[in-house]
Amino acid sequence: MKKNISFHRILIAKTTHLGDLVISLPMAGMIKQRYPESTVLFLTHPGAVDVAKRCLDVDEVHTLPETSEQLITLLKSLNVDVFIQVNTSKQLGLAAKSAEIPLRIGTLYRYYNWRLCTHTVAISRSYKHLNKRLLDLEYLKPLGISVDDEKLLPMLYRFSKKNANDLVKKMGLDFAKHRIILHPALITAKAHQWPLTAYSTLIHSFDRNRFQWVITGTVADRAYLEPLLSIDGSQADVVDTVGHLTLDELITFMTACDGLIAGSTGPLHLAAALGLHTLGLYQSKLAINKRWAPIGRSATTLYSSTRCQGDKRLTSCPCILDIDPQSVKTQIMSWFDNES
Repeated sequence: MKKNISFHRILIAKTTHLGDLVISLPMAGMIKQRYPESTVLFLTHPGAVDVAKRCLDVDEVHTLPETSEQLITLLKSLNVDVFIQVNTSKQLGLAAKSAEIPLRIGTLYRYYNWRLCTHTVAISRSYKHLNKRLLDLEYLKPLGISVDDEKLLPMLYRFSKKNANDLVKKMGLDFAKHRIILHPALITAKAHQWPLTAYSTLIHSFDRNRFQWVITGTVADRAYLEPLLSIDGSQADVVDTVGHLTLDELITFMTACDGLIAGSTGPLHLAAALGLHTLGLYQSKLAINKRWAPIGRSATTLYSSTRCQGDKRLTSCPCILDIDPQSVKTQIMSWFDNES
């Protein structure tokens, strides 16, 4: 470690999307535990800013500028001591060096970091059975911080709370029922997306007098989600929030619900981090499950025993199609086993 480098202002750069940002938030918690007087900054994607702002261990949040020149100007103005490049990016590395940030941390496995970073960390894809949160925490080793116990991770998520009463009234939540969020919207690996017909079967298998289903998504998801949004109200209690909530409102709204079901998406990781009952519907490759599993006080994944074909050309992989709605129902019912 170079001498005379302080850890007063530490910037974490995670400029990809929502789920990636949530996965990196435990880094802020660990920094605050080790250096409680430090200021933790996040540089992130515009679509994830609201989540970083709600994290109690993050002091400042900045949006990634559009150009490299603007990025360099921003980094110089922030006067940070430490720059941690969590998602690999030559642009980020060049900007941090140009801004003359004293301590610059990045992965060893990008050749450009050998000249752009002052410290590199050997974070390799060969660590297939480590959760991505533990891999991200490896970047803190140059700061004298080490975490290797996955059980510690849920405690590293802390969010500010907001009153949800207005949103509850606006969206028509019924506190006499169990309120379960379904986020079936399109995921990156479309072949591993649980089909809408399976979500529909799941909804119809529950007593509408005891369960309320909240469908979430963006405006762009509405056409795809229409089969669920148009379910007959006499058969199931379905609440349509698609395109009606900002990300900040979604965080607040989630805290008024009991659980969430989704594929490997940002809202899945967010719900788990908030402490909701969370069930991720995943492909059957164990290495993928381990790496990208949601982490929280009550989070798990469900997958079939069918071999994953992993073919992006497939409309739906057999391994995801073979997740039985009854298995999902059993998991949901277990959340409420202690009810009188």
